[in-house]
Amino acid sequence: MSNIKQVRRDLRQWGNFWASKQEVQGYSNKSNVQKIKECCDLGGTNFSSDLHLHSHGSSGIYTPEHIESLTKRINQLNDYERLALIGKYIKKLHLINLVSWAGFPNKSSAELWLLKAEQALL
Repeated sequence: MSNIKQVRRDLRQWGNFWASKQEVQGYSNKSNVQKIKECCDLGGTNFSSDLHLHSHGSSGIYTPEHIESLTKRINQLNDYERLALIGKYIKKLHLINLVSWAGFPNKSSAELWLLKAEQALL
């Protein structure tokens, strides 16, 4: 990726893609308890399972190559950077809500982790 504007544009596209996959469409094939268990099994900070990393996983989700590539790079970031990106680009949280959702101590901490994550993707 060439510059921070391009990184943010790619992250918005990535976030919109994964946010659309999280929307409820009819009846869920997994219970809420099962979803929470999977989240805990993944360490509570990963937003995707291995199924999302494949273009045609058994979940039936088609993941475009550029989204899959960015997802793999984001999964290599540390927990705080990943949380900041998920909160901003997938959950579309405002900074104050991101602080409480991700458990950052304050707004400047959330801003710092978000900037570090974006810069790591340059």
